[in-house]
Amino acid sequence: MPRPQFDAAYIQAELQKIGATLRTEVTAYLIGGGAMAFRGLKDTTKDIDLVVTTEAEFDRLLAALDGQGYEEVSELDETYRRLGARLCVENQDGCRIDVFNRQVANKLIFSNGMRQRSEEYLTSSHVSVQLTALEDIFLFKSVAKRPDDIDDMNTLVQTSLDFEAIESEIEAQVELLNGKQFTTHIRESLDELDDQYEVQTPIEDSVDEYYAQYMDELEVMLVLSEDDPMSVGTIAEERGLERSHVEEQLQRLEAYGYVEETDSGFIDTGKRDEFNE
Repeated sequence: MPRPQFDAAYIQAELQKIGATLRTEVTAYLIGGGAMAFRGLKDTTKDIDLVVTTEAEFDRLLAALDGQGYEEVSELDETYRRLGARLCVENQDGCRIDVFNRQVANKLIFSNGMRQRSEEYLTSSHVSVQLTALEDIFLFKSVAKRPDDIDDMNTLVQTSLDFEAIESEIEAQVELLNGKQFTTHIRESLDELDDQYEVQTPIEDSVDEYYAQYMDELEVMLVLSEDDPMSVGTIAEERGLERSHVEEQLQRLEAYGYVEETDSGFIDTGKRDEFNE
């Protein structure tokens, strides 16, 4: 059975009720379909996605949601498990709220830049709901990979997005996340956007560059182990690569803490899961 959809008026009423339950301050950032609905870009949405940036605010919001009768959704399909919300709750109407604490979709950090680009939408004595900028919503949707996200990306492209801001945020995320793996998801979504709507964006070249860098780093990373150091020459020979190319990848990987140089050569520091996430 299809899940119910909710319009901007319903979402606003729910946020106001949650705010009235709070007794201490919370700033929550509205991303996804809810933020698009408030801007008139989407009639309805199935989910309200909220981001907080501290553990204390997460706990306060959790208590407020509980006070409004929201109950945790225990059985989530694979799409929602991949999304990685810290909390997923639903009320009797079937309205679902996904709450993230700083990291969204297990891939992006809600950065200082995102906070600065957001705009105040709803305030009461203890809650401030900020609308995330459309540029950042586009970026979140490019990594979330839910069924309607490509459709929403196409809608967002029609709003004269500041693609330079998106490129700058991708660069910031590389530093925050210590890696470029998330750009592989952006690349896949941009391909789907082109396939479904024949839409290309100005960020494709920079995303392709990060994607290529990640794949180059991965090629070197995969031959390393935590126990047996390998020299630059051995890695180059095993992979059939130029020594200078291997040195460049090792330098990047070492800067992010994924490899370490010992007296005997380079080893995997044990953070491979983080590199692949």
